[in-house]
Amino acid sequence: MAEGHAVHGIAQRLQQFVEQPVRSSSPNGEFDATVFDGRVFADAQAVGKHLLVTAHDVGLTAHLHLAMDGAFSVRRHHRALHGDFPRTEPPVHGNVAWRLLSATHHGELTDPAVCELLDEDGVLALRARLGPDPLRDDAEPDVARRRIQNSRRPIGALIIDQKVIAGIGNVYRAEILHRARLDPFTPGREIDDETFGALWQDTVDLMILGLGAGWIVTDEAQMAAAREALVRGERVPRWPKRYAVYGRAGTPCSVCGTTVRAQRVGLQRLFWCPGCQAAGPTSTGATSADPATVGEG
Repeated sequence: MAEGHAVHGIAQRLQQFVEQPVRSSSPNGEFDATVFDGRVFADAQAVGKHLLVTAHDVGLTAHLHLAMDGAFSVRRHHRALHGDFPRTEPPVHGNVAWRLLSATHHGELTDPAVCELLDEDGVLALRARLGPDPLRDDAEPDVARRRIQNSRRPIGALIIDQKVIAGIGNVYRAEILHRARLDPFTPGREIDDETFGALWQDTVDLMILGLGAGWIVTDEAQMAAAREALVRGERVPRWPKRYAVYGRAGTPCSVCGTTVRAQRVGLQRLFWCPGCQAAGPTSTGATSADPATVGEG
C-alpha cells in the first residue's frame, strides 16, 4: 500500500494540471469524470493516504485511495494540439478509472480502491475521521498525542491507525519505532510527551525525506547522501534498501545483532528487534496476543 509520502508525491505531480483546462474521462466507466471535463483544475492535495482533486466552478471533489494495487501516473506528452487539447488521445492500456489530458500532460489512474465524488460535507467527514498528517502544514500533532496517550492499545497498532496519524504505513511503522528504540507493544497511555514529541518529529523528518527522494530512506548513511543530493538539486538514486527491521524477520539486527522478529498486528506483519526495542517494566511485551485490527486505510 502506498504510504503517505508516495501519495503526496502524486499530488505534487498532479499540480501539472492545475490552472489548466483538462479533458477528463473514465475509460472503464468506474467514475463520473464528466463533471471535470473541460474544467480548469484548482488543486490536488494529499491527506494521509487519500487524494483530493478539485476544479474551479465544480462543487464536487474527486476522492481517491490507491490501496494495494492502485497507481496514478503523470507524464508529459508531445502530441499536436487542437485548441487547448491534443488532437488525438493516447491509447488506453489497463484498467483506467480516470484519464486526464491537458495541453502538456497525460495522467491515468488505474485500479484504485476508491474513486468517488464528494460534496463539501463528504470532504469534511473524511478529514474528521483522519488523524494529523505529518506532511501537511496544517497538521496538529497534539491530536495524535492525545489519541495515543488516551489509549491502552500498543503503540505499534496506534501509529499505523489512520485515525491517529494519517499516512504512516507498515514500513514507516517498523523503522520509526526501531529508531526510537520503542517496544511496539508498549501501551499508548505509557508514551510520555517527550517520547511522543521525538517520535512525531522523526516521522516528519523521515517522510519529508521520503517525499523528496521518492522512496523510503531510513538508513543513516543513505539519509545523509539523499539530503546532499536534494540540496544539490539532484535526483536521489534508488540504492539497495537498508531497512533496520522491516522485512528482516529471522536475520540479525544491524545495530545489536539480536534476531529480528515479526508478528501479525491487525492486517499486516510488525517487525521489531527485541534487543533494541526491549520491553519496559510495564510493557505488554513481544509475547502479547494480537493487539487489535486497526484502521489502515
